[in-house]
Amino acid sequence: MASSVVALLAGCGTDKTALPQITPTEQQDAAGSVFAYRTAGELAVVRGAGTVRAPGSFGYSSAAVGFTRDGQFAFSVETSSKTLVALSVRDGSVSRTECDCSDAVAVRGAVVAWWREPGQIMTLDLSGTAPAAPEQDVVLPDSPSPLSGGSWDGARLVAATDDYVLLARVESRGLWWEKNHLYAIGADAILPLGRVPGIDAHLSAAAGPDGHTFVLAGTTARSATCGTGHVATIDADTNAVQELPALPGECSAAYSPRWGGDGTLTVATRKWADMAGAPSAVDRLQSAAQGWAPVGENPVVDMLPRARESIVQVVAGDPTDARDTPRGVLVVEKGGARTELAQQVVSLGAPAATNG
Repeated sequence: MASSVVALLAGCGTDKTALPQITPTEQQDAAGSVFAYRTAGELAVVRGAGTVRAPGSFGYSSAAVGFTRDGQFAFSVETSSKTLVALSVRDGSVSRTECDCSDAVAVRGAVVAWWREPGQIMTLDLSGTAPAAPEQDVVLPDSPSPLSGGSWDGARLVAATDDYVLLARVESRGLWWEKNHLYAIGADAILPLGRVPGIDAHLSAAAGPDGHTFVLAGTTARSATCGTGHVATIDADTNAVQELPALPGECSAAYSPRWGGDGTLTVATRKWADMAGAPSAVDRLQSAAQGWAPVGENPVVDMLPRARESIVQVVAGDPTDARDTPRGVLVVEKGGARTELAQQVVSLGAPAATNG
């Protein structure tokens, strides 16, 4: 894998709009209690008692809010414009960067990365003023699947550690849905991990604490309108896969996995019946000895259980059509007090030190 020497990405400028700054004392008071949430039209960072916001057209995406490794920026990608929207925890400034991407991952410090066809890892330092630039040229092998005819589409970066970035690429299709193939891209090697059983469509991932293991969530088709959600872990060093129990339900989906600091895996889920207009049941589940267990007493869309002695959760609303993006009411519980912060919230995120 060669270092990139090509020109900077054209048209990938950054437009920053400053919001009121917080003092170092206020930032220290907010440390450990910072988290972010996203609705279909807004990215927001909660820091202590204050909230800063960035409008955006995030549409149907259920992806979790990302944070840079240094915890200083929350970010998400607009689904329609394929623009990276970032929000500064320190001063509330907003940046928008055209990336022509659907996913971006934090790689180091304040640097985020995404994939650009036909084979480049693009990076952007959100703390600086330089535009996004190619960091690595990557030549992926031809598709090993005879069904693809050597073609591919839909490549994207889905997670990163200090050692690897994990890339998912659609290289083959089944009778109904696509099938993702995985690659772990390191400093001096590209490891073709191939397909993981049950993790075909709608793949999402999160990095584990050891630098080379990832948790994956996805769905495999049962029919044109019904699938079964699966969760698994994969070790990029050995390509060893550990499958977790399939999710219950006639039809199910798994997405937005997290690897907590205590080793607990959690994943967002939906269940529905295979019939037109069937409502879906939404909840976030955690790995347990006998399979999966709810993270809370009531169904939730998303949850951050380790945010500074408080429980931050998006309580599930009324059942929705299986095709709709789940959303609910953002609630913070601390010291016996319960506060509702926002409506129609889709996903949460927190800096690595507080993300559970």
